[in-house]
Amino acid sequence: MKHLYLNLKRFDVPVEFGGVNRVAPVADWGGFVVSNTQDALAKYDSAEVEFAQFFPEAHLLGAAAAKKPGSVVQVGCQGVHRADTAVGGNFGAFTTLRPASAARALGCDYVIIGHCEERNFYNDTFAEAGVKKPSATNRILNQEILRATERGLKVLY
Repeated sequence: MKHLYLNLKRFDVPVEFGGVNRVAPVADWGGFVVSNTQDALAKYDSAEVEFAQFFPEAHLLGAAAAKKPGSVVQVGCQGVHRADTAVGGNFGAFTTLRPASAARALGCDYVIIGHCEERNFYNDTFAEAGVKKPSATNRILNQEILRATERGLKVLY
């Protein structure tokens, strides 16, 4: 099987705000991307190729809703938090964070973990505290991978 990955960064930001989005209104952007790419990729067999698209969180619902049955397109999010919700445990105190359970509920098949922006964020945060240990960043990323796989997400690391 061949795997192709597309990380869409913040390509949703309209030109008038300094972005590059000229293809669709922001509210429709995720669905537009999936609809147009899956139609162009329909000639490929989903047993032979998988095309994962990683969206900013605001676009996950539209992207997942636009997916057709049997599509080679897989919807992914751009990270998950190292903690997750649990029955009888933490039920959702994750303001500004994305637990793996939320990613699955939003329709994600994939998650990207450990991208350079995420690594830089953790390393910069540790540096502000006077700590320079890349191993600490790796331990946090490992926790994110564990939470993602526990929820059945495929991980691009």
